[in-house]
Amino acid sequence: MARLSTGIMELNKKLQGGIPEGECILIAGEPGTGKTIMGMQFLYNACKEGKKCALIATEETPEKIMIHAKALGFDLEPFVENNQLSMIRFLEMRAYDVDEEYNSNYMQIDDISNLIHMMQDDIDVIVLDNLGTFSIGVDLKEFRDKVDMLAYLLSKQKRTSIITIDATAHELTHKIAEYSTYGTIRLMVKENPYTGKMERFMYIPKMRGTKLSMELIGYDITEEGIKLSPPKTNK
Repeated sequence: MARLSTGIMELNKKLQGGIPEGECILIAGEPGTGKTIMGMQFLYNACKEGKKCALIATEETPEKIMIHAKALGFDLEPFVENNQLSMIRFLEMRAYDVDEEYNSNYMQIDDISNLIHMMQDDIDVIVLDNLGTFSIGVDLKEFRDKVDMLAYLLSKQKRTSIITIDATAHELTHKIAEYSTYGTIRLMVKENPYTGKMERFMYIPKMRGTKLSMELIGYDITEEGIKLSPPKTNK
């Protein structure tokens, strides 16, 4: 199975080389756990490998995301300038819709599906940050149907994609997005039983076609992005 690097060398080893190519992967986590950073690290690496990429931003402007990414050494601007990386401005589109229609209706996932069809045919990699925006005001069955459709379209078009979702939306929708995607990486903050300190961990409950261990994997958000922590033992 062909794979794309996550941009995190140690994580690639745990995933037998990286993210399965042409598949849709979900990253779920609380604020501050690094969901967007992981997405940008993956996106930057894909651009460096010559992939045609797209970023769909729903909660921040692409410019703000690019500033945060650049501070960690992931300068996406050159890829935007040479048209290798496309920025899809869902935040601005949603704000424009509210202003024009004089209401507070949020865009539905249908709009993302339609946008997928509108993307250039040569887009290889997509990062969508954040799916939780589109769970607002949508019943559970409709949300599941729309995520199913989104994952299906991305996979059918053989586009490798990372979709983030915030922990609150993930819990409120009973984690059903995990059933639709090819794999899931959960990011969390919890107490390390060996150190007694609050630390960041990731857990990979699902990655089809990949042999996984069910361990909690410690990681840090450094000046160079996400790096896995060396294993700690109880001495």
